[in-house]
Amino acid sequence: MFFRKAEPKDAEILQVFMEELVNAPGNKELLKEKLQKIEKLDNYYLCLACEEDEILGTAMGILGEDICEDCRNFLVIENVFVRKECRGLGVAAKIFQELENWGKNNNAYYSILVSEDKRERAHAFYEKAGYKKMGGFKKML
Repeated sequence: MFFRKAEPKDAEILQVFMEELVNAPGNKELLKEKLQKIEKLDNYYLCLACEEDEILGTAMGILGEDICEDCRNFLVIENVFVRKECRGLGVAAKIFQELENWGKNNNAYYSILVSEDKRERAHAFYEKAGYKKMGGFKKML
């Protein structure tokens, strides 16, 4: 397995992944535009886990600038998705390891993520990966 940053050419498969993740249709052209923008940003890592030409899973890491204490960065992880046939095989764990290493290499001192209450299997994975359920809030804008 190897990792690479997503590119605009990945829009079609990423749209399929995100539609399954959120159970809602997406817009391939808008996604392609967003990928063109993201690939130029140093504080974004839209990580793809691949084997040969196949994309097994993805997650997006975003570095934020903190202003507390020694002003180190923090890492936000979003849009975690692994193909159904690849779940339980360690793909997500390797994606998280890749993103966390990227975060550490970019001076991040913690990682956060948000997950819908109903995603119990994902929550079990997050806890196994070392994340603690601390309570949080989300408001749709």
